[in-house]
Amino acid sequence: MITVREAKSRRELLEFIEFPNRLYAGVPQYVPSLVMDELSNLSPKKNPAFEYCDMRFFLAEKEGEVVGRIGGIISHKANDLWQEKKLRITRMDFIEDYAVFEALIHTLEDWAKSCGLTELAGPIGFCDLDKEGMLVDGFDRDGMFITYYNHPYYPQFMERYGFEKEADWTEHIITLECPQAERMERISNRILERGGFRVLQLHRKSQLKPYIPQIFQLINSEYKDLYGVVPLTPAQIKYYTSQFITLINLRYISLIVDREGNLAAFGIIAPSLVDAMKKCQGHLFPSGWYHLLKAIHKPRILDMYLVAIKGEYRKTGLPAVLMTDIYHRAKADGILYAETGPELETNFNIQNMWDFFDTEMNIKRRRSWKKHIHD
Repeated sequence: MITVREAKSRRELLEFIEFPNRLYAGVPQYVPSLVMDELSNLSPKKNPAFEYCDMRFFLAEKEGEVVGRIGGIISHKANDLWQEKKLRITRMDFIEDYAVFEALIHTLEDWAKSCGLTELAGPIGFCDLDKEGMLVDGFDRDGMFITYYNHPYYPQFMERYGFEKEADWTEHIITLECPQAERMERISNRILERGGFRVLQLHRKSQLKPYIPQIFQLINSEYKDLYGVVPLTPAQIKYYTSQFITLINLRYISLIVDREGNLAAFGIIAPSLVDAMKKCQGHLFPSGWYHLLKAIHKPRILDMYLVAIKGEYRKTGLPAVLMTDIYHRAKADGILYAETGPELETNFNIQNMWDFFDTEMNIKRRRSWKKHIHD
């Protein structure tokens, strides 16, 4: 018999967070989440998203053993902004048993109906900086620190239940082979000279901090029309800054300012934490910090997290400046390649940025699903 219970206590929340580590034990492509971050993300006392979101967590049990988990988020801000009545699916994992999957989905449907909602969608999080999308292609590839990994039976169960595609993201490998390096550099130099732009050189995190508000202003303004996005609040900006500031290497942060010294574009690229997270299994102690710090300061692979260009400068060629800056730094450091984070398949502005490089496109595809809830 399968039962579903709500996870409320700290012990139950840890069960909820740790379940994927058991489910994917021995799966080399799986990358654990940082348990400390997840405890914070799922805490109404710590995560400012709870100011406009409701969330519940559920565990499925069979014969006394946890066999699945699912979270549901009601983002009142997103529903108001996009004129929808959605419950967002998040953090869904389950054994290869359709009855377990069905019990978890039924639980979310019942909650959604009790709140007057009419649709399930996801996996998506509180905002665009959270993990989102279910892997539907590329199961043989490593996950990323900022993405979910899942078994191939997940999308099969979603389709069987009647879920349909709502949005797809793709991911790519960007090699350091750049046949058009000279052309890219010429374009970059011309844009810098004519436009009066400057590439900032950051050596201390104190030099980055004055630009953090402008970075998030660009995220809010330039990402606002993308799927599922809601503007970040000042409290969320502070929250995500504190989470990510320790995980970056200034060497791979590219900031471009205009004549007035205002931020015109940025690229946030981070050292890959995949191997470090596998070694520490999501725990900073006793040795997790060592593996993370080693990965941050001696990277071989980079992960492309965020890129944004101010709307008025979008057609000035600044992508070439960003790519030239990052390319030279990565090449000098002996970086093997970079992997993009999930990019909406319809976001051609981002995909066009890789035209200068030998790129392995669409190595992974992940999906947000949708389903109308029937009475």
